[in-house]
Amino acid sequence: MVDPGVLGKALGARLAEARAAMSRYDAFAYRPDEASRGDDEVTDDTGRTPDPETAARDFVLVALAAAADPASYTLLRRMSGGDATLAELGVASGLPRLAVWERLANLVATGLAGRSLEADTAGLTPAGAVLVALVEKATSAAAAEAGG
Repeated sequence: MVDPGVLGKALGARLAEARAAMSRYDAFAYRPDEASRGDDEVTDDTGRTPDPETAARDFVLVALAAAADPASYTLLRRMSGGDATLAELGVASGLPRLAVWERLANLVATGLAGRSLEADTAGLTPAGAVLVALVEKATSAAAAEAGG
């Protein structure tokens, strides 16, 4: 059985990485005479710290939206067979290299895929693997129920 908790934990780890990166970015002073914010707390545009559950739900929904695009999901399915070059992902999806690059960037940003720029390859993260397994299992059940 596919455990949604595994997906949640993997996406939670990516959310924590994103929060840490935002904190480092916010603490950076851009000019020598400018003080950094210096706080470790990530806030929204209103200056409030978002509720952790709300932030997690938003992040999970963004990841699901990235995967829900049929062309992006084709990339995820291809990567479920192992790491792939951008050229291989282009062949699998029928998309030009720039479109593959952009969709892949969204999948990486949401923690569903990872990239090796040196090797020009991409592969699934644990979250991506669980999501693909979940979608494929649901697809098989739906097809069986519909008589297909």
